[in-house]
Amino acid sequence: MISSPKIKFGVHTFIWKKEFLGNEEYVFQDAKRWGFDGVEIATHYFDQIDPLQLKSYGEKYGVELTFCTSLPRGLSLTTKNEDCWWESIAYLERAIKFCQQCGIIQLSGPFPHPVGYLSGEPLQKRENVRMQEAFKLVAETLIKTDLKFAVEPLNRFQGYALNTVAQGLELLDAVDCPQLGLLLDLFHMNIEEKDVIKAFLQASNHCFHIHACAKDRGTPGSDSFAWGDWFKALQTMDYQGWVTIESFNFEDKELANGARLWRTVAPSNNALAQDGLKFLRQTYQTN
Repeated sequence: MISSPKIKFGVHTFIWKKEFLGNEEYVFQDAKRWGFDGVEIATHYFDQIDPLQLKSYGEKYGVELTFCTSLPRGLSLTTKNEDCWWESIAYLERAIKFCQQCGIIQLSGPFPHPVGYLSGEPLQKRENVRMQEAFKLVAETLIKTDLKFAVEPLNRFQGYALNTVAQGLELLDAVDCPQLGLLLDLFHMNIEEKDVIKAFLQASNHCFHIHACAKDRGTPGSDSFAWGDWFKALQTMDYQGWVTIESFNFEDKELANGARLWRTVAPSNNALAQDGLKFLRQTYQTN
């Protein structure tokens, strides 16, 4: 009999706002009060955040921290522009350093290019080589740390370089770094994978991190996804990482526009987080 894996449940700061800036103590208060094990910090402005203050929030409220970012607009790991390519690698290396300063050991995000960037063509061979070479250089920094680095495939409407688990595994195979894995997001996978559960099993121990939400970005459990079967797949994989609720504050117009949320997908953001956590814990415990 397969022993039940230890899964931790987190909440993404997109539930509150687009960019975490370092002084939002209420995020940790809410997360603790709602019963989450951790908070996933999402920002492009980590260079401006005091790592010690961020670390102190986690310690004060007894929640663990994970970190999520993406390449800002103008950067790319697939570009042929040398200056841009090196600047993009430097951005990821600074994110790694920031995580170390905060005591964070899980860094995740869609890293090949900015979210929403589309070249108008499939990923070209030369672009794929550039991307692989970039991650090899990032891996040289990773192996000097205890950080796990998870790359997220995006759906076809938000990215062109990496859309599926199969493509992600191809990248991991080319880079060959044990600290490099995949962030699997149920929203993107429900668009791109023919069978989401089989895709998780395919990823196996290369799945380092998970973002969870309903098919419409709403509350986990409010849709037709086979959540019970999915948790059984995680058990088969012996997954022992984070399942983090990632949805968006649809009252934040800039964030809602970026996520293409033109209607509410839950009674409120607070309800989405709390009801989603209750459902995930109950379903996990019964499988």
